[in-house]
Amino acid sequence: MNIRGIAHRGYPVEYPENTISSFRAAIEMGFTHMELDVHLTKDGVPVVMHDATIDRMTDGRGEIRQYTFQELQAFRIKATEERIPTLAQVLRVAKGKIIVSIELKDTKLYKRIEEKVVEVVNQLEMMDEVYFISFNHDSLKKLRSLSPEAQVGPLVNRVKRSHFKLMEKIDAKYLAVRYDGLKEKYVNKCEDLGIQLVVWTVNTKEQMIQVEKYPSILTTTDELQRYKEHFYPTLSMN
Repeated sequence: MNIRGIAHRGYPVEYPENTISSFRAAIEMGFTHMELDVHLTKDGVPVVMHDATIDRMTDGRGEIRQYTFQELQAFRIKATEERIPTLAQVLRVAKGKIIVSIELKDTKLYKRIEEKVVEVVNQLEMMDEVYFISFNHDSLKKLRSLSPEAQVGPLVNRVKRSHFKLMEKIDAKYLAVRYDGLKEKYVNKCEDLGIQLVVWTVNTKEQMIQVEKYPSILTTTDELQRYKEHFYPTLSMN
């Protein structure tokens, strides 16, 4: 039985976030979905990292866009021998095993990031195994124009009525909202419209109890084991 939930950047409580080891752990635990973040190197390679800089996660410094992909390979994820993975590398690990939520980060920093990401997904024939989210809703419009079959969804801190007009315009089937912006009336509206509401990031027992009230929600978490024990106690006993 799979665990219905989104592993946020893999399993970041136990492994460095957005690394191959972190994603493999989420897959092995049985989560149905995982989320990752994408930036673009100087030579146009989509790579997986949350920040626009490599300072926090690696032994290097500077912005991702200042380096070619080969130059980035000189750096290691702190306290490991892992390197910053490409989107293609992560998707190959995920293929056939888990649905991938691809967040396009800081898209205004990069030229043609939408085209580059769609190109990778198409090359791997995985368009039906991913969906795209972003705070930059213009990027979602661009994604829609690039790929009629892509699944897209706005990332928002608070849901507004205008978001539903946007989703209708770009045929969005996902809406991702921060946990403290969750409201029952929008849960109900998403259910009525056939939109998958995603909530992030739910880590505490108290938060899990709150989202449990809404079975239709797809919940994002860093705390994979805690989530498993709360929502799937019989699995946790095995």
